[in-house]
Amino acid sequence: MIGILINLIFALPLLVLALNFGIALLLRLGVKSTFLEKKYVAEPLRVSVLLPCFNEGEQVFRTIESILASDYPMNKLEVIAVDDCSADDTFLWIEQAARQWSNVRAFKNSINSGKHQTLSKAFEHSIGEVLICIDSDCIFDKRAIAELMACFWDERIGAVGGRVGVSNVRTNILTQCQTLIYYYQYQVSKMLQNWARNITCISGAMFAIRREHFKSIEIDVKARNWFGIGIRDGEDRYMTHLLLLKGLKTYINTDAQCWTNVPDNIKQLFMQQLRWRRGSLRDFFWTLRTFRANLNVLHPIVLVNMLISGLLVILWPWMDIYVMAAGWQIEEFFLKILLYISIYICVGLIFNFYVHRHNPEQKVSVLVVGAIGLWFIANTFLITLLALCTFDVGDWGTRGVTAKAGKSTAP
Repeated sequence: MIGILINLIFALPLLVLALNFGIALLLRLGVKSTFLEKKYVAEPLRVSVLLPCFNEGEQVFRTIESILASDYPMNKLEVIAVDDCSADDTFLWIEQAARQWSNVRAFKNSINSGKHQTLSKAFEHSIGEVLICIDSDCIFDKRAIAELMACFWDERIGAVGGRVGVSNVRTNILTQCQTLIYYYQYQVSKMLQNWARNITCISGAMFAIRREHFKSIEIDVKARNWFGIGIRDGEDRYMTHLLLLKGLKTYINTDAQCWTNVPDNIKQLFMQQLRWRRGSLRDFFWTLRTFRANLNVLHPIVLVNMLISGLLVILWPWMDIYVMAAGWQIEEFFLKILLYISIYICVGLIFNFYVHRHNPEQKVSVLVVGAIGLWFIANTFLITLLALCTFDVGDWGTRGVTAKAGKSTAP
């Protein structure tokens, strides 16, 4: 009986792969309705970019610079930058941006409050019909804002995301592996949800939302808690899910591009993955608690995919513990692990063939992609167990909360 259960758990990744690669790829290549029609209106919407900042230093200035290099009309665009009590010179850089560009405004929290509270403060100072919530290390493509706005002609659309790429692709094996994962997520995996207009998590790196919808969920986002203890991370996934429960549609426009630096060392990657895992597990338990409401608004395939993925994350570490404790068919276990590593290497070959023609800057070394398979095992085991025990903990992820102030280099 135990052996059958373990084999079923081993089969869960294959089911997820079938949904998020097989079916999603078919939808992307062969179903026109996977992509929303875009309309570039003559009178563009007024846009407010909400930029919460923490320990970002000079990078935040480059982020603002890329936003203002957009081909979107400058009289319809503003940037509201709010520093959350950084320990470095971040605030000096956003003040410099505010002096250099008239449509940039700089503010600072009186106390460290977390990203969602900082977003809320930026919202208070904004006037845009559409808000774009972003991360402070993102670099925007020139067409990104126009592409996002071209989707809002459909009144059913509550929020639109963009495609997040990796800036530091070739730094080391960690950044190369993450590049493949990011590209796969946005170019293939999310296509099933795109087809249903049920994107379940629009990345906080580029999250465009109608003003009235942000206002309607703002109180819920600020009041998030885990058994009475406030939550400071995972606001992007929670905001997306709230919009879906209101019966609105969500969408990813892959032509709206931005780039971000991904963690290039084990410590930062671990902290990022732990933060993301807390968010996904909270969302899984919340989906179970509100199952009937989700059943009413989500496409059945999307809901099944969410539940299978959540079960995989929950069950895998306990299977690992049992296998190690009982010595269950070690040879068979080892062969299954090799299977998953081989699958990742094959995906890496397909990935490189595609990006060589379409996005050569995102090309990676296939020889190191197999490491993703090993990371999956460690990630699902250790990070899941730690996330389950730290739901009441949250910070700015890789930026930390106690970074030491460095010497200012701001103008």
